Amino acid sequence: MPSAREKALKAFQRLRRYQCSDGNGIVRCISCGVSIEAKRCDGGHYEGRSNRATELENDNVWGQCKRCNGPLGGNTIAYRNRLIARIGLDRVERVEHMALAYRGDESALQLLSEVDAHRVKTKRTNKEYEQLAKAYTVLANQLAKEKCID
Repeated sequence: MPSAREKALKAFQRLRRYQCSDGNGIVRCISCGVSIEAKRCDGGHYEGRSNRATELENDNVWGQCKRCNGPLGGNTIAYRNRLIARIGLDRVERVEHMALAYRGDESALQLLSEVDAHRVKTKRTNKEYEQLAKAYTVLANQLAKEKCID
C-alpha cells in the first residue's frame, strides 16, 4: 500500500500534468517539446522527488514525456533551458537553491526567503501528506472535467 507521501506525490504530478496541458488535454514535454496527451505523460521533476523541499513545488514539476523522464534521466539540460524560457532564471534558481539548502548548503539557505527556508527545514507529517493528496485529487479531477482529459 502506498504511503501518504507517495499518494500526495502521485496526485500532485497528475495535477501538474493537467495544469500544463492546453484546452485539448495536450502537454508539450518540458525537455524535448514533443506533444503528448496529459494522461499519458509524466509529471517530471527538475530537482528529484527525493528532495522533500521541492517535491511539491509547481516550478519544479512539469509535463514530461516518458522518454525524457525515463531513459534520458530527466533530460535535465534541456529541461533547465526550457524551464528558464518558461518561468525565468530567478524562479529556476529559487528551486535550485531550495534543493541545495535541503542537502545542507548553508550559502543556498541564506539566499532563500523566510517561507522557502522554512519549507527546507520542515518535514511534512503523514497527516499533511494525506490532506495534500486529497486536495490535489479534487483539483486534478476538476481540471480533467474542464479539459476533457479523463
